[in-house]
Amino acid sequence: MKFTKLFLLASSLLLLTSCDYKELSYDNTQSASVHVRFDWQKAPDMDAKGMTVLFYDTQKAGDPERYDFVGREGGTARLVTGSYRAVAYNYDTETILYRGMENSSTLEAYTRRSSIEEGTQMAAISRGYTMPRAAGTEDEPVILEPDPLCGAQSDAFLLDANVAGDVTITPHMRTQEVVITINHVPNLQYTSQIGGALTGLAPSVNMTTGELGEGTATQAFTASAIGDSTIVMTFRIFGHCPYATGTQHNAHQLTVYAVLADGSKWYYTQDVGNQMHAPSQGGGGGGSGEDVEIDIVVDELPIPKPIVNGSGFQPTIDGWQGIEIPVDM
Repeated sequence: MKFTKLFLLASSLLLLTSCDYKELSYDNTQSASVHVRFDWQKAPDMDAKGMTVLFYDTQKAGDPERYDFVGREGGTARLVTGSYRAVAYNYDTETILYRGMENSSTLEAYTRRSSIEEGTQMAAISRGYTMPRAAGTEDEPVILEPDPLCGAQSDAFLLDANVAGDVTITPHMRTQEVVITINHVPNLQYTSQIGGALTGLAPSVNMTTGELGEGTATQAFTASAIGDSTIVMTFRIFGHCPYATGTQHNAHQLTVYAVLADGSKWYYTQDVGNQMHAPSQGGGGGGSGEDVEIDIVVDELPIPKPIVNGSGFQPTIDGWQGIEIPVDM
């Protein structure tokens, strides 16, 4: 019995002396605080409920560190020490989607595909049929209207463990408001539903530079009757004509859809490019500047009087009746 105990003790000591000894390792990573401030001079009317800030490490690739700050004032984040660049945007949106988030230079905002029926809220009226489009734009994708959006990128900054960091970000508007006013509309009191669509718009916007995405898109929207003879349509876009040079611009066709009390359906198209491209509208269009409102005015939309006791203009009830409005109207 004594021999057995001595053998076990000797074996244990042998095992202990034969084990490799390893130094304890410590994580030398240091962190530091950085205070984020927002300067709203370029977007003074932007009522952001909160701001997302993405911190990109300028020395290595990888997903950014994300912080969400309530309100417009900013706040404090804690990051591993190093060199960073911050990108900010308001997070109180429902329609905005993002892609290219792996790099600050490729971060892009866009909205999902939509339809004329969804945008005008006339899906029930169309009864499953595709609503008519302006000639030559039938293949242009229709996108959902973007929510009000602002964004910006900070300068690169170095975060040191011994010194609290401080960064100021100046948001710019990344969307523009469009207001279309149609005056002197006859028989407006006989319409049951009105909507519209505008072609040649930007499909997306780069959040750091404000550069508009390639290609064009159509957006559809609802309308409101003001008084007895005025229609107003208000909606937001990412912008238009990002690569305009001289007289080279995107075409912009406005289509107005009207459903009368007798069930007849009418649509009207007009080229509003001259108004979209006027110098007062902010030039080439959106994404990188202040929130310049785009105003378009159309006169004398020829809505007919519906059938009443056999009188009035006789429409064809089966489909949409199209009318092209000359620009000089």
